[in-house]
Amino acid sequence: MCFKRIRRKAMHNIVTETGFAFQPRIIFFTALAACAVMAFASGAAAQLPGADMRAGRLIDADHFELRVEIPETVAELEARREELRQKFMLTAGLWPPPEKNALNPVIFDEKRGEGFRVAKVYFESLPGYYVTGNLYRPASGDGPFPAVVCPHGHWTYGRLTNGETGSIPGRCIDLAKMGFVVISIDMVGFNDNVQLPHDHRKSRAQQVADKPQPYEPRKFRGVFDFPRARLYGMSLAGLHVWNVIRTVDFLTSLPEVDSERIGCTGASGGASQTLFLMAAEPRLAVAAPVNIIGAAKHPGCRCENGPGMWVDISTVEIAGIFAPRPLVLLSATDDPWTNSFPTREMPIIRRYYDLYGAGDKVKNVHIEGGHNYNAASRAAVYEWFAEHLKSPKPAIRDVKSPVPGLAKLGDLRVFPDKMLPEPAKRGLDVIGDWIAESERKFQACLPRTRQELDEFAAEFGENLRRLLQVEVPGDGEVICEKLGGSVLGGITHEQLAIGRSGKGERFSMELINSSPRPKGTLVIARPEWRGGMFQPGGGGFKPAIRNLAVQAYRIVRVGGFASGELMIPQKTWESFSWPEAYNRSNQLEGIQDILTALAAVRSQWPDQPVTLAGLGESGILAAFAGAVDGRCEQVIVDLHRTDPGYDGELLKILPVGSIKRVGDFRTAMLMLMRSKVALYNASPTFDGRWYTEQAIRLGLSGNLDLHLDDKLNWLNGQL
Repeated sequence: MCFKRIRRKAMHNIVTETGFAFQPRIIFFTALAACAVMAFASGAAAQLPGADMRAGRLIDADHFELRVEIPETVAELEARREELRQKFMLTAGLWPPPEKNALNPVIFDEKRGEGFRVAKVYFESLPGYYVTGNLYRPASGDGPFPAVVCPHGHWTYGRLTNGETGSIPGRCIDLAKMGFVVISIDMVGFNDNVQLPHDHRKSRAQQVADKPQPYEPRKFRGVFDFPRARLYGMSLAGLHVWNVIRTVDFLTSLPEVDSERIGCTGASGGASQTLFLMAAEPRLAVAAPVNIIGAAKHPGCRCENGPGMWVDISTVEIAGIFAPRPLVLLSATDDPWTNSFPTREMPIIRRYYDLYGAGDKVKNVHIEGGHNYNAASRAAVYEWFAEHLKSPKPAIRDVKSPVPGLAKLGDLRVFPDKMLPEPAKRGLDVIGDWIAESERKFQACLPRTRQELDEFAAEFGENLRRLLQVEVPGDGEVICEKLGGSVLGGITHEQLAIGRSGKGERFSMELINSSPRPKGTLVIARPEWRGGMFQPGGGGFKPAIRNLAVQAYRIVRVGGFASGELMIPQKTWESFSWPEAYNRSNQLEGIQDILTALAAVRSQWPDQPVTLAGLGESGILAAFAGAVDGRCEQVIVDLHRTDPGYDGELLKILPVGSIKRVGDFRTAMLMLMRSKVALYNASPTFDGRWYTEQAIRLGLSGNLDLHLDDKLNWLNGQL
């Protein structure tokens, strides 16, 4: 395969010998066994809430709610660290890992000051895309020196800011005088980084050290909002993650740098980038994020909020899992994020370090002031870095901000005329190359044998689950509450409410059965607008439902978000800032509800195969749920006249960031082909040949059934 696999036990699946057996009004499910007694439970104390709470628990940066389970052992912490790192890299669009191209660094126009040198630098984090900044070094000596990455926040002048509340050149000069190699890099769209814009308000590429200047006509300008690119993992936040990772690559490539002594510090948005590096980069030895970690408020710019990035993750937890590496956390009395940090967030983070017996490796310094990286904050960071990165010279204590005597800040500009040298690319070309590279990497990782398919499912399938933000419920996790029932013509109809323990879930599930020993279970996910199991006007069960029940098949209908009975209103969703960064969408909650229903069914009848059918808009959700579950004997997918292989369509039916990097519907189908899968009712543009070719190559052509041109197949007409 294309890179080292993370092996795990292949999901159990059952393949019947008789294949697909479709008749005009009935599906026959083969090899079905007798059922167990129904007894949904997860303990007497477990109860469902009175109503589903998910739509009312949306959060964003300004309406944040800390949800963290603190590990109780080092083993739990390290497992969580790896899970969080993998999920973070996925949501940043960095899995599978992009190829690391040659940096081709250019260091030029070096100037000398008292005890330091400063040069201009740029390098390619992606082919033709430049990271820009300044490289500060000690005035003399060969090293090896410790090194520090200094990303900046949303200061007016970016990395060139030199004011009372923060001086980035001053910080870098001081650290260089202490014996550090320091690089200060531009955020995307600030100062010399002009190939792509920054956020929704205005591009800070228009802000320069001396005065605002317009873009050159050939430079890309606008909002960093590229919906199609998000499917392939290209987001402003993800690009910042990649840029700081490549900055570490640049520093460690310098012969005078000790690659074992790398630190990072920044304030506000620079602190967010520091956190990104803490989560993503094991080479980072010491960190000092300033004024950003909050239990009630999160970073609020597009550049800090990639799709799915903060679902069940917080800045507090990223700080905690950095243990036992040295970490100093700066907070301030009047800072909106960290004003209560010593009593609110710090005790939580300290518990992570205490698991290692490393309480001396984490420290909070609470400063008088607002949102800042002022002289007092800098002095605290200098002391921490001097101790834990072993600076050649002692920490500077007489810190001044703003720094007097600096030359004209505009002299530090890398491209003052904004004319970039070759091989610089237009921003849209950088994005286009990223999309093409993502697709090439996925194609290179496709399985060629059945064994490789199991490995592919274990790796890509698990990462697809992470990206969809769903879980396969464990034993005893699903609670069921019986609401009522009736018997009509010898067929039992039960109405249930189910949900996972402690998740605030409560959604409907219907159960129809006519036999004490049913042959098997059909789980149906279908839109609410199709109506229930009964004919309109009190005519009894629908014919297809009755026929299946009479033939001793158990039928389960899933409600909740899977059917549209529950839904987050679009206006509510759009009232939050970057809602997709913090919350699961209607579609993702629907996939989870199907997984929960499958777990409930399987917990009661563990020895029986289950068939899952997704109809209408629920068809795509069922496909992904069945793939993640991995244990259905058969999955039947109504494509509802859509083409999930077309990016524009995928943005409507399942707009999940980075989903194309892990294969989207193609990965789900490859996983489903290990047992039986049928596709119905596709768009005329849907190309079934790719799926057929993959099934033939894997020796699984008997497991794939395509009825793509059925516009009104029996599934739509009868169920």
